[in-house]
Amino acid sequence: MTIRSIDMQVLIPKVTDVARVQQIQQQENSVRQQENANHIIQQTIKNTNTVNQPLRNESALVHEKEEQEKNLKKNKEKGGKRENKPNTKNNGENTNIKSSSGNTIDIKI
Repeated sequence: MTIRSIDMQVLIPKVTDVARVQQIQQQENSVRQQENANHIIQQTIKNTNTVNQPLRNESALVHEKEEQEKNLKKNKEKGGKRENKPNTKNNGENTNIKSSSGNTIDIKI
């Protein structure tokens, strides 16, 4: 496809305009990327310098849960000492039933 001389006269000034527009777009993109990077850096610095404080309700729940776990451990320790003693009723058979019964089955033949 050949280009006529009249068309060439119109295209030459437009080529410089297109080059200028593309250069401006590339500069805008690089400026946007730099702004985003600066924003991320500022956000990171802000997050590292601030201390996240839990809400009152959350901290109350955490303390309440810790107390329940402590109480549960104490109860297991007290109850565990009693459960470890074998019950010697019924001709020496162990009839001590734990709360976790049903997990295993012992079959004697």
